[in-house]
Amino acid sequence: MSGNTQLFEELKADHEGSDPGTTKKIRADRDRAVIPLVSAAVETRSLANPEIMGQEITLCFKTDGGNLTLTADTAVNQTGNNTLLFEDAGDMIALRAIQSGSSIVWRVIENDGVALSTV
Repeated sequence: MSGNTQLFEELKADHEGSDPGTTKKIRADRDRAVIPLVSAAVETRSLANPEIMGQEITLCFKTDGGNLTLTADTAVNQTGNNTLLFEDAGDMIALRAIQSGSSIVWRVIENDGVALSTV
């Protein structure tokens, strides 16, 4: 890939990941992953910590069959919130991996409609 086409090739890359389903753990298996979440009833998911700094993941509520509560392995902001509540189709949150002490953790970079709280 030449320097002239690198950005174009990255834009064409497959960023869509898959929703593992209720009670399962979401893992970002690619950079700039986009995970469309689908619920058939009130459901839960968990979110694994990132593996490398700078990694990004966007979680979007594609189909609202009932509220979806996602619990991150560690806090996603300085307040200490680790619980994300998706209530309406179109809710989305984007996270970026940073280093905090000796850990690599998610931090919110964009949020539209996702309620944050602490378990």
